[in-house]
Amino acid sequence: MLARLSGVSDTDLHTYLGWALAAVAGIGVVLGWRAAMMLARDSVRYRRSDLAWFVRWPRAVFTGRFARHDGHFDPGQRIANIAMIALLLALVISGIGLVVVSGGPAFVWFGRIHRWSTYLFTPIVVGHILVASGILPGYRGVWRSMHFGGRLRERDAARVWPAWMAHTRARRRDDGR
Repeated sequence: MLARLSGVSDTDLHTYLGWALAAVAGIGVVLGWRAAMMLARDSVRYRRSDLAWFVRWPRAVFTGRFARHDGHFDPGQRIANIAMIALLLALVISGIGLVVVSGGPAFVWFGRIHRWSTYLFTPIVVGHILVASGILPGYRGVWRSMHFGGRLRERDAARVWPAWMAHTRARRRDDGR
């Protein structure tokens, strides 16, 4: 459909969009290097309590009763962050490899990596959309944290990120707000 609208072949359009993705990602990391460092630092943290969070997670998706966890991201978000970053890197690097290499075994491997990265990345994006859309009852209202700069209702923050909300309330109390 996009090829017909743009008058550019599917293959060329895919290549142009791939270069655009690589450019946007590169510019984002350069301009937002502090945020990128925070994302990386907060995503690789592990605590023993993460396992308990995962045990309660399937029920919490429907009830909204999430287990407490420490940190900026819950354990599921941390795994999704790491997987998305790794798979996007694999997609961009293998895509560049497919453009630069014209054939041979390297081209075959770049093709395999590109294809499998796409297969693995797609369900993660679908899961992100499910969470962001609020279709899952436990995640209703969290789309505001993703799309409005972190501004969400206190009741939603307390339900999904209880330890973070308790910490925020204590900090406000200490600051006299």
